[in-house]
Amino acid sequence: MSAEHSKSKPELPTRPPRPHPQGFVLYLDDDEHAELSKKLADVNKRSESRPK
Repeated sequence: MSAEHSKSKPELPTRPPRPHPQGFVLYLDDDEHAELSKKLADVNKRSESRPK
């Protein structure tokens, strides 16, 4: 191996941490959480029963 290849590459710059992928975070109380869970469960049941 030549001396050129044995040199280590300079470190790549690090990106700063990005915000939440969806851009928001929900803070729900217990009632709101239960309501949202029910809505999601209903949507999931519909998508599972849909013919492929």
